[in-house]
Amino acid sequence: MPPVRIGRVKIGDSPRLVAVITAPQNAAQLAQAVASGADIAELRLDYMSSMPEDRIVQAVRRAVQAGRLPLIATIRTPREGGAGRDGVAADEKRREALFKAIIPFVQAVDVELSSPILSEVADAGHKQGIPVIVSYHHFHSTPSLSRLKSLAMLCKAKGGDVAKIITTAKTPIEMIRLLSLLHERPCHPLAAFAMGKHALLSRLMAFFFQSSLLYGTLPGGRSHPAPAPGIPSLAELKAVFKQFRLP
Repeated sequence: MPPVRIGRVKIGDSPRLVAVITAPQNAAQLAQAVASGADIAELRLDYMSSMPEDRIVQAVRRAVQAGRLPLIATIRTPREGGAGRDGVAADEKRREALFKAIIPFVQAVDVELSSPILSEVADAGHKQGIPVIVSYHHFHSTPSLSRLKSLAMLCKAKGGDVAKIITTAKTPIEMIRLLSLLHERPCHPLAAFAMGKHALLSRLMAFFFQSSLLYGTLPGGRSHPAPAPGIPSLAELKAVFKQFRLP
């Protein structure tokens, strides 16, 4: 199979840093992402979910025109930690239409494994020739290793060019399950790490175990609500990687 690329960035050989953009309409955030050393930027369009869809599409097009980094677009649902509780994020038909409207402009899309519009969005992405990240989030714990492996393979089977498994690790055993998933790698490329109070530690360990993607926020404080529980900043990630002499 040909390698997966998000824009010019090859995915799978080594961890890639993704800057989470919570104000896609703000050009300064993309500049911050570049300055922070990100490889890719993720546009969290659920932070704009109460806006009219045409304004959201315009914001995506402006971000693309800035040409700073390859862009992943996602519209996270409320049940999967999305910021928007109304508008397009809460209406699957509108969310599907928005995904299809922005797919021609971005370099990848991320859609949840649980989403009823997964197949439609994955098909639209593949027709456009861009990779699809299929993601799974568990906000309370980390399932068994066998369950994690099944979820990762299901992400691929449902059209994911990249499988992304994000859980909450409250105990060392749960952290070991995530690292075992990366070590056994039932599919490739695979991103896996934890949310919560051990989010930074999990990303350090996931770097060693070659998680294909690692996510961080921008300088200047967290968004409210946060993009994910405990998510570290890119600066924190860079600092801890430097401390452990990671590339």
